[in-house]
Amino acid sequence: MINDYMSLSTRRGFNKSLGHFRLVTSIVQQMNGGSNLAEIVDDLEKKKEVEKSQIGPILNAIVIDRMDYRTLSFNMPSDNGAFDGVCAETQRWGKLDVIVAYHHPQLGISLVNPKLKSHWESIREINREELIVLYMKASLESDRALEPDALEALRDLVMGKTPKDTSRFVGQASRPAAQPASRPAAMPSPQAAAQPAPAPSISTLAGKGQEEDAAPAPAAPAGGGKRKVTPKYSIQVTNELFHNGNVEAWKNIVESYKAKYSGLEVHIFHDGQKVNNINALFKWGKVKHGDAILFSVSGDDIKGVAKLQRYLFEGASQRYYNFLKKDVNKIITLF
Repeated sequence: MINDYMSLSTRRGFNKSLGHFRLVTSIVQQMNGGSNLAEIVDDLEKKKEVEKSQIGPILNAIVIDRMDYRTLSFNMPSDNGAFDGVCAETQRWGKLDVIVAYHHPQLGISLVNPKLKSHWESIREINREELIVLYMKASLESDRALEPDALEALRDLVMGKTPKDTSRFVGQASRPAAQPASRPAAMPSPQAAAQPAPAPSISTLAGKGQEEDAAPAPAAPAGGGKRKVTPKYSIQVTNELFHNGNVEAWKNIVESYKAKYSGLEVHIFHDGQKVNNINALFKWGKVKHGDAILFSVSGDDIKGVAKLQRYLFEGASQRYYNFLKKDVNKIITLF
């Protein structure tokens, strides 16, 4: 039988649990004062006072078990990156407190107050099949019957559809105005991940070429405590086919990038689909000359995207062989 208290048997486990309990208590106090959970967590993430692994337990303990928010979950039917309409519409819903939980396959849970444009800007885009969970609660007990219809309306908005009549949700919140998120009780901050030592670039690609000039610097990520995601950058295939050599070159490039920037993830897309395994791009004739493969990078401190784009362009060209020259069981040094 598993002992539920075993984690409390060591000083480290006890202190970690105590810090979490203090954090949850502070969040509950702020929500009782009218603050939105997504804004509170965003502030904590900025200060590095909450870990990503805590967000799920916080959601369940507070908004489900304690505060009885109603929920609705769904998978996105298609990619969507246009959320201005969601923001404009939900800003009118004064009778309801709303939280959107976006479950990113690599980044974990990100909480969004759909009434804040800055929260949507930090998300940038939600891709097809990714999980969204909506949390909703009316300010007045007499308005709780509105919650199911409001959840369905919000789902339609997030999907990019036009919802049914939402006039019933418009009104003034009865709870106190939201207060700025205060600093919670003392809690150990997570340690920053160690960065690997810098490595030199491949000399054969050191000079500037047409493709390097075309590679834009990555756009500055939107503000907020959530982990950031760059826009999708397009790589045109200039080889006659994106064959096995190109695939191996891309695998080596991405491996080298992640070795240099260990906290970052590279996401690849083709034909409207996310590519979870680069090997899936190799199917004779599947990716042809002139096709576009997209990529984005996610993480806390995004760097090296322009160089990554240049190398991926080279890897999709006839010069892919530059990225195949490496020792067995060693990572090629590019960044």
